Amino acid sequence: MTLSVWRIASTRSLTLDAMWIGSTLAAGRWHPMPPTGKPVVYAGSSRSICQLEKRVHSNGIAPKNMALMRLDLPAEAKFDEILVSDLPANWPRNQAMTQALGLQWRMAGKTLGLWVPSAVEPGDRNLVINPDHPHYRRIAVNIERNPFVFDPRMFS
Repeated sequence: MTLSVWRIASTRSLTLDAMWIGSTLAAGRWHPMPPTGKPVVYAGSSRSICQLEKRVHSNGIAPKNMALMRLDLPAEAKFDEILVSDLPANWPRNQAMTQALGLQWRMAGKTLGLWVPSAVEPGDRNLVINPDHPHYRRIAVNIERNPFVFDPRMFS
């Protein structure tokens, strides 16, 4: 059975070759900036968590020129996971710690992805994907909605 994750991204970064570029321009919760950090791709376990994540990172302005894509991951891919119960209570406010955990996983390079709790909704998960892993090129990218338009009530 294929495992799928979702991603809402700029229409300029809909290919496997372009998805990771944003992670080289800004640090994220689970990755530091280069040169310390390495590129990653963020995806969500559901379409809904992708929308919430975009909302909290958009400064109250609905992003434009976005597309919703489904990433079908190779069946043989392996994943690591960090559970909320593995983290201290203040983890959403301790980005240095989460970045260090993400960097440790990324540098090991053993698995395609790292499941992490969402700081927006810790009951949901995001997947941090390693674009240098051998299975990365086997991810199937399916554009579900282009353009993707956010419900305006999310930004009013």
